[in-house]
Formats: sequence, C-alpha cells, structure tokens
Amino acid sequence: MRAWLSVGVLLAVVASCQCGNDPCAQVRCADRLVCEPSTGRCALPAQFLDAGEPDAGPSSTDAGIDSGTDAGVDAGRCGVCPARAPICDADAGQCRTCTEAQGCGAGTPICNVLANGGEGRCQVCTPTRGCSGQAPYCDVGAPPAGQCVECQGDQDCAARGKVCDLWAQTCVDDDGGFAGVVTFGDGGQTTPCNVPRPATASCTTECPNGFTCVNGRCELRGRSGPLQVTLRFSPDEDIDLYVVEPLPDGGSCEIFYGQPNVDSGIPFPLPIPLPPMSCGSLGWLDLDSNRACSIDGVRVENVIYPGGATPTRGRYTVRVNYFQSCSAPSTVPWEIEVRAFGETRFYCGSFPGGSAVGGGLGAGRFVTSFRVR
Repeated sequence: MRAWLSVGVLLAVVASCQCGNDPCAQVRCADRLVCEPSTGRCALPAQFLDAGEPDAGPSSTDAGIDSGTDAGVDAGRCGVCPARAPICDADAGQCRTCTEAQGCGAGTPICNVLANGGEGRCQVCTPTRGCSGQAPYCDVGAPPAGQCVECQGDQDCAARGKVCDLWAQTCVDDDGGFAGVVTFGDGGQTTPCNVPRPATASCTTECPNGFTCVNGRCELRGRSGPLQVTLRFSPDEDIDLYVVEPLPDGGSCEIFYGQPNVDSGIPFPLPIPLPPMSCGSLGWLDLDSNRACSIDGVRVENVIYPGGATPTRGRYTVRVNYFQSCSAPSTVPWEIEVRAFGETRFYCGSFPGGSAVGGGLGAGRFVTSFRVR
C-alpha cells in the first residue's frame, strides 16, 4: 500500500510540474499570499505590488481578513494588512507579524521570517542567532518559541563518556543505548476526546484511505509499529498533522504534508528533478486528508512507524494546523492520539471556524511532546 501511495504522490507532483523542479510544490502560503516560483517564498500577488494601483478592497476570498483602514501601511506594497500580521515588510511586499526590525521584544527578540507560511514568528532564537556560551545551540522546535540548549547531538558533548540527552538537550553520562521507554511531557488524558470516529467497516481486502484490512475489519493504519501519532477532526475542513522527529545526527525532521517521507518507489531515474519529500525521518505521513478542500471524508491523518523499527532516542514534538476552511463551521474540534510502546495519550482541542491560517514548514499549534529513550 505504501508503494502505491508513493507512486500516487509522485505522479501528482509530476502532473503539476511540466518544466523541471518547482520550488513552490511543497509551499502553502497564508491568506492573500502566493508562492513566487522564482524564490519559493510566500508574497502578495502582483496586483498588490504595483505602487500605482490601490488595494481593490476585500473580495469573496478575503474571509477572516481585517478590512479596516490602512493604519500607516504602504498600501502600494502590502495593501491592507490583517490584524494577525499587521506589519508591512516593504522590501518583500508582504504582511508579517514581525520583521528583523519590528514586532518582537524582550523574551522573544528574534523574528523567524520564514515561519507561519511567511508571516513570521517571534522566537527566543534561530539556528544562526540568539544563542552563545554554555547553551550555544538553538532548538527551534521547543515550545512555544524555541530555546538555547547545550547540545543537539552526541557530537556536541566533548567530554569522554558523555552523550546528548535529546529530551533535556544537555550532556549526560551514557546510559547504554535505546531502552524503548517513553516519557510524556504532560499527562494528556487516557480517554478519547469527543471527536466523531469513522465507523469500523467490514472488509475483504480494501478499506478507505488511512485504514487497512485486518481479520475482516478496517483498522487504522500503523497499529503494528512502536510509535503512532494520529489526528482526527470534524467536520470536513483541511486540518494538518505535524510531527518533529529527532535524527541520529542530532538534527530533526518535520513530518507533514510537504515532507511526508514517502519514498518514490520507482526503480528507474526520472527525466525531471523532483522536490524532496523526505528529510530522513523513520516515520511517514500516510494521508493528507481533505487536502486544499478536496474532500475525502476520512478526517484522519497518521504518522506511522514501521513494525519492528527502533525509533531514534530524543524528543518528539506534535503540532496541529488549520490550513483552510472548507465548510464554514462554527467550531472545528480535533483530537491527537499518541501511542508509544504500549502507552496511549489523548489531547483534545478545537479551532474557531474560519480561523484557517495557511501552512508550511513550522506552522501549527503546539500540542505535546514526548521523550523516547
């Protein structure tokens, strides 16, 4: 099934690109922004960048955008910026929550202009700024806005017999290797949330996307693996699951629709280069449900780990993101289920209807983190 899914994803990418590597193939931008093919960055469309053309005002696609007066913003470059991203970056022609010079203060002084689909986010640090001394490395995935740490991998611990504890990100005595134990960063809950679940259907061989046929019943995919992170949501909106997995070299890999870690499954070279679908993680995303409001009715997304696999030690971070509103609901409840080495936790939440923010690398609301050792 994974091979066929891989081929399907690959063919979709090929079909959408007729002239080589498309830098926008994995980019989703926030409201009113589009991806520029020349740079792969999110920016306002051309009609808002002509200094001689005023903003035409909100249209039917501007739902949820602040349509108030332009309070000192360069209307020729940015139009009217929404309340959630009020600062006009005139050089980029884009509305942001922060820039290098504006929007951030004490505690989170550095703007990551690439976060939140290009709208930016104030952080403690970035990989190149904000850390020094005894904590020289930036863990950009630490909730809620990054933190400076002592190490990110064993190579950062110079003392003999020391390794990097990837949960605390400090140099500690070597504990002898993988123990298959999970520690949850918070308690979560042991009972499911009040989110509708698809009925368990009978089957012979085939099941809906996200499920597999086991002993005549359709069961959630990935149940045989040591780890599994599942997102369920309702109603039919475009909600996305993000899992940040630690890597053996001390880095991390963010698994989401743009990096599902699905292998191509094609044993021959292709005539055109393709954007990367993996950053080296062991886990993989099985389905991007209701992608761009192409409703499939599944409303389940899984990050799956293969049966018999040995997960990387360290901290795993889970986020959920509301990419696009499809059905104008009043509220969008969601549930995250984390199943790890026989232990299960549930995390419940909701988004206000119509509060979609686009997406991309680094997007989403922090839900939980857990440590594997």
